[in-house]
Formats: sequence, C-alpha cells, structure tokens
Amino acid sequence: MLNLVHLKPQINKMVERERQFVEDIVERLRFAVTELGERAEGWEELSRMVEETASPLLLAKPLGPLNAAYPLPARPSDYTLVATDGSQIFPDRHESFPCYLINIGSVVLRYGSHPGASLTSRPTFFYSDEDMHAVWDGRRVPLSPEAISIRRSLMEFRGLLSLARDNCDNRPVMAFSDGTLILFSLESTPSDFRSGVLSVFTEVMDGLRELGVPTAGYISLPGSVDVVNTLGFAVSSEAGADGGGLEALEGVTDKALFGAVLSEGERSGLFMSTSRILRSYGSHAVSFYYLNVGEEIVRVELPRWVAEDPALLNQTHSIAYDQAKKGGGYPVALQEAHEQAVVRGGDREFFFDLLREARVRADLPVRMSRKGLSKRRPRV
Repeated sequence: MLNLVHLKPQINKMVERERQFVEDIVERLRFAVTELGERAEGWEELSRMVEETASPLLLAKPLGPLNAAYPLPARPSDYTLVATDGSQIFPDRHESFPCYLINIGSVVLRYGSHPGASLTSRPTFFYSDEDMHAVWDGRRVPLSPEAISIRRSLMEFRGLLSLARDNCDNRPVMAFSDGTLILFSLESTPSDFRSGVLSVFTEVMDGLRELGVPTAGYISLPGSVDVVNTLGFAVSSEAGADGGGLEALEGVTDKALFGAVLSEGERSGLFMSTSRILRSYGSHAVSFYYLNVGEEIVRVELPRWVAEDPALLNQTHSIAYDQAKKGGGYPVALQEAHEQAVVRGGDREFFFDLLREARVRADLPVRMSRKGLSKRRPRV
C-alpha cells in the first residue's frame, strides 16, 4: 500500500526544486539573449574560433550575425512537396524465423493550380543471410537494431530521391524528411560500415542536387544546445572566464533562446554543425536554422548546397512554415508520411502470424521459444 504520508513531502520537495530551477533558467535565458546580441558583430571571429577549437562540445559555427531574424519570404503559389517516413519490425529471437521488416510511407502533395495528393506505403521483408548481417570492422556480424534503423533511414532518403525524380515538373519541388540529416550514430561505427552508409547517403544527396530539389530535415521540439554551447564557449574563452560561460547558461536550450528573439514566421541566421561525422559529408555538410512556426520553435537542417543558394534557402523557409500552419503546428506532409509508415502492435502480431502460416503451408518447421509460446497461451 502506498504511504501517502511519506510520499507527499517528497513530491513537495520536487515541486519546490523545479520552481527554483525555472527561476534560475529565466535569469540564464536573459543572459543568453544579451550575449547573442552583444556578440552579433563579432560573428566572423567567433566562427573562426569555433572552427579551430578542439572542444568536445557540439558547437554551432555561425555563418552570419548571431541575432539575425529573417522575415517570412513569399511562398510559391504552386509547389510540390515530397516526404517519407519509416518504421520497422525488429528481429525477435523468440519467434520462429530470423527476419525483420521495414515499412516506408511516401507522400506527394501538390498545391496551386493543379492540386493533388498521393499517399502510399511499401513494406520490405528482410530474411536472407545477407540481410541479417553487416560488415563491421572487417567481420560479418549479426545486424543490430541500430544498424537496422540506419538501413531504414537510408531507405527513407532513397524514397525521397525517387519521389523527387517522379514529380519534377515546372513547379518548385521540395523534399522533406522527419528529423535530423546528421547521422550521429555513425560516429562510433567502424570505417567500413560507416563508408558504406555514407556512400548511399551521398548518392541520394547528389541526385537531389542534380534535380535542383532542396531537401530539409524538420526537427520538432528540438533539444539541441549547439548555439548556446557556442555562446558559453565564447564567454569561457575570454580572459579569466575559466569555463564560467557554460555554467552561466546551464539548462538553456537553443529552442528557448530563439523563442525569445524570433517573431512568428521569422527564421534565425544560419549555423553549421561541428559534428565529427560531417567531415565525411563533403558538399553536403549540414547547416541549420531555427524557425518560429507560431506553435513552437523548430530546427530546420539543410545540406550546404541548399544553404548557400538564397532562392532554395527561402523556399525551405516559406514551405516549412506553410506546411506547419497547414498541419496545425507540424507539417501536414510529415504527419501523413508517418501515418502511412507506422507499424502498430496489431500489425506486428499479424506479420508474425502470416509468417508462421506460410511456413506451415510449405511444410516447414515452426519453432518458437518457450517465452514466445507463453505469450500466446491464455493462463486464466
């Protein structure tokens, strides 16, 4: 039985601690906003310092004044948006056969003089020995859930390129992906696995660039602190700071920072990520900006070739905002892609039931672990 007499004081202590934390964050946010403005003119020197530092922190290299706020550009009257999302059923060692499934949802939305929509999903079944293994530091090893997730991401990017090729016409086309374009998980992988993944990613980005189709990664509710880390780094680099800059900004996020300086529809200036994996991206190294879509501050990531083209940059800005408003705060294209891709619990059970049924009909053995069997036997 829960002892409420002992629990209530603990909850009260937690609430008081949170209240004090919020008060501290307000003061730290004010400091961050002040620093953003005071260091705006010296952005080029700060950019050089960030590029030359060996800091283990993830910093943001400014590509313009830190406190810049760009108004919402005019949206193209006609445009096509393509988007993909994915989900998967991981291998289950308690089931009868080692395999997994990746489901990719695809969306094409056309706006303007010839509106239309196409929503589809395509499941891909992986079961061969080659599918179940990867080359990892010179050895063939069983594919981990992390490696399967990376394969799913590559399939999403390939899907974007395919949709872009099929829908290029006289109207602007934009490719949207849900989440980051930075494959952070590759940083800790061996070179043979990493190079294989990056070759596919680069091929996709090369194809989109040849088509002139800008791509953007849309991150809702970003928890990143790259820009805040850069402000802390700048303060700490001054004589006598001794790391105090980071402590003075502890708990402040980029989302909170730009929420205090951007009006609805405005985007921040551009920043370049210093993630180590981007050293292998070449001309596709990722830049980003923050955008106030009204309901929240979002992070939009772009390959360098998009960020360096003013027309494509404005296109991502206006369409990202337009999509967020059409979707009630989150891009409608990404909502629909998710709905096409999502694999729910019932789908998972149906998939394994279908697999077992097919094996039985082919007179093949169906073996399950005792744990797997126990899930299907009612006990009461």
